[in-house]
Amino acid sequence: MVQSSQVLSAALGAGLAYVFPVAYSLAALRLQGIVSKSPSVFDIQQNPPAESNSEPYECPADQGYRTEIVSLDPLLIYLHDFVSPREADLVIRAGESLLQPSPVTGYGGDGPASQARTSWSAPLPDVVDDAAVACVLRRAESFLGTVLVPGRDDIGAAQLVHYDNGQKFDLHHDWFRQPRLSDADAAAGRRRLYNRVATFFVVLQANCTAGETYFPQAVVPGAAKTQSGSTAHAQNDNDGTTESSLPIWREHENGGLAFRPVAGNALFWVNLLANGTGDTRTLHAGLPVGEGTKTAMNIWPRSYFGPDA
Repeated sequence: MVQSSQVLSAALGAGLAYVFPVAYSLAALRLQGIVSKSPSVFDIQQNPPAESNSEPYECPADQGYRTEIVSLDPLLIYLHDFVSPREADLVIRAGESLLQPSPVTGYGGDGPASQARTSWSAPLPDVVDDAAVACVLRRAESFLGTVLVPGRDDIGAAQLVHYDNGQKFDLHHDWFRQPRLSDADAAAGRRRLYNRVATFFVVLQANCTAGETYFPQAVVPGAAKTQSGSTAHAQNDNDGTTESSLPIWREHENGGLAFRPVAGNALFWVNLLANGTGDTRTLHAGLPVGEGTKTAMNIWPRSYFGPDA
């Protein structure tokens, strides 16, 4: 059976093999003027680490998720059943007590909460502190295959994000226009920067209407446009319909693709081009939630570059 990491490597092609040397050159000048702290810490209050779950959890050997390539360029992959209901519940419990108004980071924003992002968010525990969070992060890292270089790159810190009625996140990118220096590297004097090479957006809870994730520049082949995406597993909705009768993704009326939130499923996309710069076509938004709530997990794998990378 072909592994998910092999599917990803084939879809990415050879281009990403050249990301890191070029990105190193792009970051060289910035490394010469590094300050003692990451730019984000000047404007954003840092949360304390979340408390880990006291309930023991054993990570399954095979979650059995299924992949579906929706867009090749930019690369956008849909992951069916990426987390189990129990994992979703444990991840939510690991961070929900620390939820606070979401800050704005990434290209196009860097500061405290704003009207562009009205959700709630919280840091999730480190992989050594919570078994369920660690399980999901290891699964994501395995999916990445050769994208992360062992001993240099890492899966990054995960974030819990929660949307209530009317809350949203306007169009934005997850990658940074200028690569970042982490607080830990700043404290240790390490000369390396990082950027978010990819994103996993994992839906943990979707007891809501609306709240789609929208990619205005994502495209599908012409023949596939009539499919309106695959459907989710059957589940009764409040209005008597079933989730299986609704498409997971659709063509948005303003162009691009919109993905309906389905608990347990995830979206994956690559943020950086082969030359190490951000891919502007990964522009996306969390459209306003209607009735109910939506909770998800952000995973941003980090690629490092610089003399100490």
